[in-house]
Amino acid sequence: MVERVTGSMAFTPSGKASFTTLISSCSVVNDAFPDGVNAMPPMKIQLLAAFLFATCSLSAQPKAIASLQPERIETGDTTGLLILVSGLNTEPKEVDFSPWNAVFPISNIIRRSDWRRSGTQWTRRFTLIAFDSASLELPPLNVRVASGKPLETNELTLTVFPTRAGSEITDLAKIRAIRREPESWMDYWPWGLGAMAAFSLLFWWLRKNQRKPQPVLVQTTTEPPPVSPSELALRQLSQLQQKQLWKNGQAKEHYAELSLILREYLETRYGIAALESTTTEIQKLLAATDFPPDLRPDLKDLLQKTDLVKYAQSQPAESVHEAVLSKARELVAPSQVKTKEYQKVPVAKPVPRKPGFGKYEPL
Repeated sequence: MVERVTGSMAFTPSGKASFTTLISSCSVVNDAFPDGVNAMPPMKIQLLAAFLFATCSLSAQPKAIASLQPERIETGDTTGLLILVSGLNTEPKEVDFSPWNAVFPISNIIRRSDWRRSGTQWTRRFTLIAFDSASLELPPLNVRVASGKPLETNELTLTVFPTRAGSEITDLAKIRAIRREPESWMDYWPWGLGAMAAFSLLFWWLRKNQRKPQPVLVQTTTEPPPVSPSELALRQLSQLQQKQLWKNGQAKEHYAELSLILREYLETRYGIAALESTTTEIQKLLAATDFPPDLRPDLKDLLQKTDLVKYAQSQPAESVHEAVLSKARELVAPSQVKTKEYQKVPVAKPVPRKPGFGKYEPL
């Protein structure tokens, strides 16, 4: 198939049919010379047809071409990279920019388009930005295809000039207002997660260090067994004997304490106001109680001796002190059993006392 276009011929080869068409075209050219003088020999016609067929076949091989628009920019400007692939019926794959790693950062490719087809040609555009002034020699890129080896593009040169600064302040570009990104709850989720983690840790620490309730020890105080008035008086007499106040010149204090022990015993045991009464009054009060009658003379004699020492400053002999203590023990502990005495005879209620009871006026 031959078309005349402005004095030239364009061939569309298609296998054997195309080669046969070329030979037929050459024969048509020979028919223009009927005399055969300038006609081409058949062998030359075949050689010429084979040459034209090979040239057309080579021109139909897939190839890739790269171009920059523009090739000269200032720092901060962008340029377009156009990749054109021809001779493919299927869409090419990705463009491999790894050969540019040492020259041009891949992160400076800010926009990529999809492959677009126009006949047997495929085009794809990339937007590049440069920040440093330099003359960049960009090596060929590799375009991956569905089958076969990747197609290699041509080399490119990108010239980046430094941005010219103005001589006046008014030449500076106006400062743009800050465009704030709309707030979203996703912006605060790290804070919420951190607060939850802190709360959980605090709750765990409080639970771990919480004081466990300690068992309360209830101390049951057992009251001492009640002491009978006789036993109490005997203890006090033993303590008085151990002091031996008369040996230190304190005979008056010794007999005053002895009189107090006897009177407290009589008041507690028989329920009389012995601490506030005289010796004679005590004898009258005991007459109405169960105090042994045979011991009343001894009690009267003992109380009178204590009164003589306290009020008359009498000085008994050394042997009298021990005898008086022994007599006092006989008065507070008669021959009956102490336990029976305590159980049968209830302790009388305390008698109301006047202020200053139990104390004797000094001589």
